[in-house]
Amino acid sequence: MNFSAIKLLTFILVIFPGLAVSNTQEAQSNENLVVLESNSDVPNFSTPTIYASFNDNLKSEFTTAVEREFNAAPERAGISVAVYTKDKLWVYSQGIADSTTEMTINTPILIGSTSKTLVSSLILMQIEQGLYNIDSSLESVLSGHPDYSTFDKNIINPKVTIEELLSMRSGLPNYNDNRKGISGLFKSSSWKPSQNIQLNNSPYVKPGVFDYNDTNLALLGLIAEYHGGNDLYSLYKQTFFDKLDLTLVPLSSSIIRMDPAMPYDNLRPWAEGFGNVIEAAPFAFEYWIKGQSRMRWACCWMVSTPANLSRWGYELYSSKGNAIPVSVRNKLLNSMKGNSVTFQGTRQKYGYFVTERMFTLPSSRTITTYGHPGGGGGYSTLLRYSPELDLAIAILVNSPLKFQGSCKKYDPRTCVAESIFAAYSK
Repeated sequence: MNFSAIKLLTFILVIFPGLAVSNTQEAQSNENLVVLESNSDVPNFSTPTIYASFNDNLKSEFTTAVEREFNAAPERAGISVAVYTKDKLWVYSQGIADSTTEMTINTPILIGSTSKTLVSSLILMQIEQGLYNIDSSLESVLSGHPDYSTFDKNIINPKVTIEELLSMRSGLPNYNDNRKGISGLFKSSSWKPSQNIQLNNSPYVKPGVFDYNDTNLALLGLIAEYHGGNDLYSLYKQTFFDKLDLTLVPLSSSIIRMDPAMPYDNLRPWAEGFGNVIEAAPFAFEYWIKGQSRMRWACCWMVSTPANLSRWGYELYSSKGNAIPVSVRNKLLNSMKGNSVTFQGTRQKYGYFVTERMFTLPSSRTITTYGHPGGGGGYSTLLRYSPELDLAIAILVNSPLKFQGSCKKYDPRTCVAESIFAAYSK
């Protein structure tokens, strides 16, 4: 392999780590990721029509908030937004899903790390069921798992607790840092989640300091499956999606037939400028999906629409929501007590995969919001819920939008959210 080829492969593994899988290989044998492949029922992403509308003035202000920020973005593809409060839903989309398809309110989009909100909710539900405790050690909850013995205990601290994993304060290394290991992992013909954990090759440090990394998610995913007796997606369906009538699905090749939004980002090294990554790169979308679904397992692998995601945020965080019992919601929201951390370029409180962020509106009113962002690989997501307004906002974008918005205070997604909160608060 010449130097140029090596340089290209290195870039691919850094930006899109899953792409080292050979195109000729079959999908991984791990049933956690192929659950949709054997399911004849295609997920229904159609926006429900049972909800009432916001008044015309609010709908106009919501639309203006989105268009003002999106139209001012120097690099953009498509955006899809939903605003939800009890029994009221507003949805809007603009731009393109790919080069030949417009973005619609029903276009499925990867939600990235907003998927983490599902992990913490499931773990807290299992704790509520008495399967283990918040202060249980990794060793006590996972030692019976068939893959636990393969973890180097100098790297994966057996004494780390569930709470330390949930709060990103475990002191564990981040498997995403092992780029050489990732290359080898995705050339293999089979895969299972524990292999992500085995990629770690540096010793753990003392728990307690906030460090955002996805080793925590992989371990919690294994814990949830082991004690729940089922794969992670099935546990989500049984615990949340079926009773709430929500559609969120894991990233898999079956997504292709649902016309999902394509990722848009910087096209180097395949081309110059900004555009559709899949069209510019020397691989198919299915190839991209198979690789990304491995590295994003548990942490960032769910696909949905803003209508579903806004309702999930409302049902999870609102006192009127039905996703989790009051006792579990209190544990989730109380997990943000304590000192703020620097996360995504701003100071905010970080709990069990939920952040608390304050907004000072143009009226000088300050509101609290809960949620978790998502991004990477040509997508970005924002989920925020305000308890003072009892309002949830979900914004899904098939590009990074990593620049200051026209509001001059935040990125475009957060500018949109602030404007919508401000309009509703009048």
